[in-house]
Amino acid sequence: MTSDDRARRAVGGDKVALKVLLTDSYDDLCRYVAHKIPSNLQRIVDAEDVVQDAHVEVFRRIGTFQPRGPDAFRRWLTTIALSRLRNTIKRHRAAKRNPGIVSPMTRHIEDSSVALFDTLVGPGRTPSASVARAEAIDAVHGAIADLPELYQQAVWMVHVDGRAVKDVAVQLDRTERAVQGLCRRGMDILRDRLRSSARFVSSTDSS
Repeated sequence: MTSDDRARRAVGGDKVALKVLLTDSYDDLCRYVAHKIPSNLQRIVDAEDVVQDAHVEVFRRIGTFQPRGPDAFRRWLTTIALSRLRNTIKRHRAAKRNPGIVSPMTRHIEDSSVALFDTLVGPGRTPSASVARAEAIDAVHGAIADLPELYQQAVWMVHVDGRAVKDVAVQLDRTERAVQGLCRRGMDILRDRLRSSARFVSSTDSS
């Protein structure tokens, strides 16, 4: 089956065909995007992150794709990836020009991370009382990074990025119920790890 055949099937709702298309093009697209990243941003912008964001958009928009001509899907995917890259570059350059201004995306991730800390550590033990905001964010991100890969992806996308479970299920090629289960078990692990940390246990809690 050619890539054009798979593209037509993907438009018709064949998720396996779409996943194969994205997997087959992944390495080449990452290399292509990496070459497009300005030299002063190469240590900051990750080509794989850009491509993964493009994949999410493709999953959402595949029904609108029109397979016109050879390699139409590859060209469409590349256009989306370059658009995501341009947006990323604009955000970083805006942040550099205005270092005192936190981008909406960064603020969203920080706020959701602090909210997740509150949920995991327990009511009444907020970051302002237990640790500084930055330390709470680092603690949550570090604990998530230690999770098994699927738990890590599900928890991050649902509880930090704030994506809908149905969208995460599509990206991870899992059912919505499976994603909910991954999040539930991942949250249980995070809760145990954060609550067992001496940094987050006050003297009254440990008595």
